[in-house]
Amino acid sequence: MILSRRKAHFYAAICLSCTLCVVFLAGLLWRPATPLVDESTDELFAAANFAKRGDAIGTLASETLSINGVNLEVRTAELPNGDLALLVQPAQALQFSDVLVYWISGDAVLENIDDEAILLGQLSGMSLRSFPILPEMRSQSGSLLLYSRSQETAIAAVPLPPSLFPSP
Repeated sequence: MILSRRKAHFYAAICLSCTLCVVFLAGLLWRPATPLVDESTDELFAAANFAKRGDAIGTLASETLSINGVNLEVRTAELPNGDLALLVQPAQALQFSDVLVYWISGDAVLENIDDEAILLGQLSGMSLRSFPILPEMRSQSGSLLLYSRSQETAIAAVPLPPSLFPSP
């Protein structure tokens, strides 16, 4: 290679690397500050039945249920609007994907979900989820059925203790 061209390439590479570093740092400093979670995302969490710590007025009853080695903290709480909610929080992360929570009156059968099963919502990770307590749940004995939608299999069925539903 010609010596004059080698010097030109050397200085061009140094100028280019310095310019790119300055442009990168300027981009980091001048980027807009966007909060990841703010008040506008509260609606999304409420629509997905994520319970906030301050939502429940008081815990009416509490039980710990064991499902396939995973402990679920199940509580009945009164919401500020007077409705009752079933709060479910796993003690450790669930090892199944797309877990749906159903309520079935009577004894639950683990083969598949029948037409009488009532979908309460989705359960994932270790998050505290709030499910509405339906009138059928208070008047009849029933079971919680955990179903993995992606694996198309029932994970477990646990009878709900009557002590979770205080009489009105």
